[in-house]
Amino acid sequence: MTGSAEAAPEVESAPSWSALRAELSRQRAASRELGGPSAIAAVHERGRLTARERINALLDPGSFRELGALATGAIHAPGRAPRTAPADGVVTGWGDVEGRRTFVIADDGTLAAGARGPAGNRKADLVALLARNNGAPLVWLAESSVNRFQHTMGSQFAGVVQSRDGGRLPLRARHRGAASPVVLAILGHAVGRASFAASSSDLTVMTESTSSMALAGPAIVSGALGVDLTAAELGGADVHRRTGLVDIVATDEVRAMLAIRRYLSFVPAHSGSGPMWQPPSDPPQRRCDELVGIVPLNYRRAYDMRRVIETVIDDRDLLEVADRFAMNVSCGLARIGGHPVGIVANNPMHLAGIIEPKAIRKIMRFVQMCERLNMPLVVLQDQPGVMVGPQVEEERVFAYVHRLAETMRGVTVPVITVLVRKCYGFSYLILGSRAFGGDSVVAWPSASISLAGPEAGLSTVLARERRDGTLSLERRNELVQRYVTDARARSAALDGRIDDIIDPADTRAHIARQLAVFHRRAERITTDSKRVAEVP
Repeated sequence: MTGSAEAAPEVESAPSWSALRAELSRQRAASRELGGPSAIAAVHERGRLTARERINALLDPGSFRELGALATGAIHAPGRAPRTAPADGVVTGWGDVEGRRTFVIADDGTLAAGARGPAGNRKADLVALLARNNGAPLVWLAESSVNRFQHTMGSQFAGVVQSRDGGRLPLRARHRGAASPVVLAILGHAVGRASFAASSSDLTVMTESTSSMALAGPAIVSGALGVDLTAAELGGADVHRRTGLVDIVATDEVRAMLAIRRYLSFVPAHSGSGPMWQPPSDPPQRRCDELVGIVPLNYRRAYDMRRVIETVIDDRDLLEVADRFAMNVSCGLARIGGHPVGIVANNPMHLAGIIEPKAIRKIMRFVQMCERLNMPLVVLQDQPGVMVGPQVEEERVFAYVHRLAETMRGVTVPVITVLVRKCYGFSYLILGSRAFGGDSVVAWPSASISLAGPEAGLSTVLARERRDGTLSLERRNELVQRYVTDARARSAALDGRIDDIIDPADTRAHIARQLAVFHRRAERITTDSKRVAEVP
């Protein structure tokens, strides 16, 4: 080769390491500022917290590790200069709740009402994927319409769902494989995707007066229908107490975070980890003599089943869900002998504990959550059957009963059933009987099992005699007494149709013994497709 080589151009280097590090510090500081001091002050004036304050209230101190802090978006509005969106509308990452790994998506209400840009959505999708792959709980602190309008209006909307299993609707579609808890907290005003997530999350929390949830916000409703409603009127906590879409309503956001922490203390990190037993401070064999003073033997007299539940469980510590929806059934999480359980119980204080469409929806949602998370079920029965009449027929009550039957038939977690008083009709069968998955079925001496209660049954048997005027009081009373005697649970125990009759005072000890046996069974089940490996 001849001639001299042409000198290579000098590449401009960075000013200095100190300059680079200073720039990084500025970028991180900008992300921590969210929408700025005035926007943060406005959020506080409305009784809300910022995304970062919510995360700090939820997680153990100092445990949060942020993902995507440097993501930055732009907010465009007609007639206004573009604004920078630090963190692109959402704070994401992971931390600990009582030492257990928990992944978090927290919408930033200080920017564009919490709506995200493309980078923010990518962050949220990644954290949801990490939660699934690591078998850990996912908590979404929602305050947004998810996507900013400028990124979804027009044909851009065709790209919102990116893949069949990795798109952004619904939340459960991406998280189902891990069988890990998914918690949704509605904080502020959430529309659109939050409505879908509420129906597929394991727990949905709202605040009393500062949150709302709807498919579309007041502005869209007004534009489409010409109806002016406030966000609270459209989808506030009181509305969703009636719809059954909210499980817990907290008085403020700090208490909402505490409720989530309490929920996560009951459920496993994932179904493969098995029930989270902890040494009980309340003796498992404690007798419950006060139960006979709570439950009257007169079937026409009401009582509050929650008093029975609180007497039987550890330390009277019940986390009841949807407590203002379908109050004829009570559902909640508790521990008995240190074993976490899901409890489903009829409550005779309301509609005599009867089974109807709303109660079925409540039971199904709760049972499906317990099944996904490998939580044993305790069923306390006292119900007069399925509600009848034209209103429930129009609501397709038989379709609901069929769905509940299929749900209970598919349950694989342990089911421990205690028959307290009335156990009538098809609802007796599908609420934890042997025919529908009951692993242990015992009764109190007060229990009665039959196709229908004596009065309802006799109305059919004696219909002709009543029409003919030949029915005597003596014959009616004789048949009533015969039906009452034949329906006693003792008769079912004599030929093995139920396992045993127990003294009410022994209810807690009986359930604790059964849970100890089933806990070992749950530990041995490791090949089910819903199990995942332990997270180190």
